[in-house]
Amino acid sequence: MSPVLLRSTLAFALSALAAPAFAAADFATCFSLTPGLRFSTGDETLTIEKAEFAGQQAIRVQSAGGGVGTAAYYDASGRQLLGQDRYGISAWGGDASRPVMTDTFKPAPTFPQTARPGERFVINGSGERTHHVEETVEPVDYDGFNDYTFVGFEDVEATVDDQPRTFKDTCHVSATFEDNRMEAWYAPGFGRIKFERYMGEELLMRDEIEAIHAE
Repeated sequence: MSPVLLRSTLAFALSALAAPAFAAADFATCFSLTPGLRFSTGDETLTIEKAEFAGQQAIRVQSAGGGVGTAAYYDASGRQLLGQDRYGISAWGGDASRPVMTDTFKPAPTFPQTARPGERFVINGSGERTHHVEETVEPVDYDGFNDYTFVGFEDVEATVDDQPRTFKDTCHVSATFEDNRMEAWYAPGFGRIKFERYMGEELLMRDEIEAIHAE
C-alpha cells in the first residue's frame, strides 16, 4: 500500500471512530421508567418511584388529580403491569392516601419486547381484586384496551414548562375496542406522555405532558 493510500485509510478509520454513535430507536426502551421523575399532564401529576408489590421489586407510577389517586406497578422493564391500587376519592369523603382496592395480575398484561411499525399485538391479563374495605377477594380480568397496533416511532413536539421540547423517537401505539379508539405516545423514562381518546372519529379527550417537576 502506498504511503498516500495508507494515510487516507488511517484518516478515514480515525474519523469513523470519532463520529458520534446514534442509537437506533428501540420499541422496548419507550416503556422504560426512571425512578425520580415527576411530571404533570393537563389532568394529573405522575410520580415514578421504586416500590415493592406482591413481594417483588417494582416501579410504581403514582397518579393524582381531581381528588382521585391511583398507583400502577410495573416490572423493571416498564412493559409488564404487575397490578394497581385505587385510592379513596377525597371528594366523596374517602381517604386518598389508602387503597380501596388492589388488582394483582398473574399473568400480567405485557407489551412485547419488539414490534415493527404496523404490527398488531394483543395485551391480556387476569388475577385477583382485593377490596380492602369489604375484606373480600374476587377474580378480575384486565379491563384496559387490548387490541394494539404499533404505528411507529415519532417525535413528539410539546410545550413543557412554557418552553418547546421535543421527545425523540417515542413509540406511537393505537388500540381499539368496538367503536372506541385510543392513541398513545410513550417516551423513554417517562412512559406515556400523550394520549387521545376517540369515539368513532370524534375526539373525546386529549392529554399530554405539560410540566416536569423532577428529572
